[in-house]
Order: sequence, then structure tokens, then C-alpha cells
Amino acid sequence: MAANGWTDDLLDLMRGTGDPLGDAAIAETYALGQQEQVRQTLLGFGRNSEAVPGGLPPRLRQYFEETAVLPPWADREQMARGQELLGRYQPLIASILLCGSLPSCYTCGNGAEVLVRSQRLTSGVFRRLAETSQFVVDVLKSGGLGPNGSGLRSAQKIRLLHATMRYHVSQLGDWDAARLGVPVNQEDLAGTLLSFSVLIPLGLAKLGVELLPEDRDAYFHIWRVVGHVLGIDERLNPVKFGDGVALKDVILRRQQRPSEAGTVLTKGVLDFIKEVLPVPPGAGPTLIRHLIGDKSADIVKVPPADGVTKLGLSLAALPASAYGRTGDALPPAAELASRLGEVVFEEGLLLTNKGRRREWQVPTGLTDSPS
Repeated sequence: MAANGWTDDLLDLMRGTGDPLGDAAIAETYALGQQEQVRQTLLGFGRNSEAVPGGLPPRLRQYFEETAVLPPWADREQMARGQELLGRYQPLIASILLCGSLPSCYTCGNGAEVLVRSQRLTSGVFRRLAETSQFVVDVLKSGGLGPNGSGLRSAQKIRLLHATMRYHVSQLGDWDAARLGVPVNQEDLAGTLLSFSVLIPLGLAKLGVELLPEDRDAYFHIWRVVGHVLGIDERLNPVKFGDGVALKDVILRRQQRPSEAGTVLTKGVLDFIKEVLPVPPGAGPTLIRHLIGDKSADIVKVPPADGVTKLGLSLAALPASAYGRTGDALPPAAELASRLGEVVFEEGLLLTNKGRRREWQVPTGLTDSPS
């Protein structure tokens, strides 16, 4: 028996489960031959308080209507409190996303296989990393999950992206569903969600920034709401932060393994840091190893940490829960991560896109245009 009832039998079942609502909408879109029309219609959808565009296939319109309704347990006061953390810790959150959440996901070999097969990251890694950062900003900014909020709209589009990936990858002749599970299955979706909801608070703590329990729980609640919008099975969308940590550990225990796919994806992150972000050469490997640990970093072949930078990180032993409220000095680890996070937004989100906002697109195939 796994922690909190997350048995191998349950999680094996979840590996064979996709998303009936999203999958039906995408299947109808392709059956009607309207994939390019739908892509164009939704291209700018979500930039502001737009209503659902007209002319969509019936099941796709139904999809948008149903997923726009937040669950009855969504607590807007908690969500507002959690969203305040973006203003307080935005650079650190960006850095943890890049050097903690993504590499941790890539240590899960089966899920990494889907990402490489879909080519959504390997064919345009800089753009996809920028899109993911934009998604976090959309979700965490004030009103992001309100009616027609940009976070809500981005989550709806990402869910359709997942359905599109399932649609195409499942048709590949070399996809071994018995071994790998359904592409973008429920266990992989839950693990990815936890890389945002759990790994970012844990990453802040590793950087010497200990959140108040109330702030941490409010932040976790936001991502639980996002999990509902993304169609994650309620059995894999825990209510409490501690349960989220436990589920994260179970999934990593089951899914972590070396894979060429995971190594390729992690190299994309390291190349992004090295080629786009003006930070010290050893910053990427050092922060990745600090945030996910040497065991996980070795799985995806992260180079050794830079000795000088690592020594500085080792000095970050005291929590800094007041950071962002009183202007106290950052611990060394948080200062390095903050510097990297700032340029993620300045260089990664803006300069690599010529100042334009990144929008998640619903592709017509396993690759799409680089525009």
C-alpha cells in the first residue's frame, strides 16, 4: 500500500487513462477536418477577457463551457493570497521552474518519451520554456483564474494541447502503450502538476526562503484548482500540501529512470540557460543539482556543480521567511536563483519573443510553425 491509498494498482490504472472530455473535443475536430481553422480561431484566445469564439465544433464549444466553471471548493480568498507570492518571489519562482520543476519531470523516463515524441519541446525548446513561464505568470497573477482570466484560458488550451499530443502519439506505430501507458496519462499529468504546486514551495525552502504555512497552503490550493481545469482525476489532485508531497514521492519512486529522452530535454534547459541568459557558466548545473539533488540530476546527466558557486549555496542554511516583506538580504542560494530568475523573465520571456506575449497554441500536428 502506497501513501494515502496511492497504490501501484491505482496508479497503473491512471497510466492507462487519458481525458475523455478533451480527447472527444480533439477527435471531433480532426474528424471534421477543422484542425487548422480551430488553431487559427484560438490563436489569440486568452489574451484578454474574450468570450469563447464562435464557429467551433460542438464538442469543443462544450469543452470550453464546462472547463470554464471552477469547482465549488475553489476558495477565491485563498487563491488571492497565493497569487500574492508571485509579486514577492517572481524571480525565484521562475528559477525554480527552470532548474527544479522541469528537470525533475524529465527524470521520469516514460513521461519524457512523450515529450520527445511529440517534439513540442525538442523542436522549439526556447519557445516552449518561455510558454511554460508565461503559463505560471498567467495563473499566479491577480484575477488569472477569474472568469475569462488569462490563467484559466491558458489552462484550457494546455489541456487541449495534451489531448492533441495523445491523439497523434497514440497513432505512432512505435508507441508501446503497454510499457509506457497512454500518452500524457493521468499519472504523468499529476506528476507535472506537483512539479508546480509542491516543488516550487520546496525549492523556495532549499533556497533559504521558508513560506508561512498559510501562504504555502494558499499557493498549493491555486494549483489544485488548475489541476481541476486541466482534467486531472480527483484521486490524484490532493487537498493538502503534505499529501501532495507524499504523492510526488510515490510517482518519482515509480517513474524515475535514466532515458535518452530525459537527457535530451534537460540539455535543452541547460542550453537555454547557457545561450540565452547572461548568468555565470556554472549557474545552471549548480542550481539544478541544488534543487533536485545529485541522485536525480545524475539520472538526466546534469554536469557537476561549479565548485565556487556550490560553496556559496552551502552557506544558505538559515531560512529567510521575511524576504520580500522587509527587504532583508537574500541568502546566497536565493540571491543566485533570483538573479537567474530575473533574466528568465527579461531575456527568456521578452527578448526571445521580441517583446510579445507567448501564447499556448493548439497545434494541428506533432509540430507547429515557429511563429
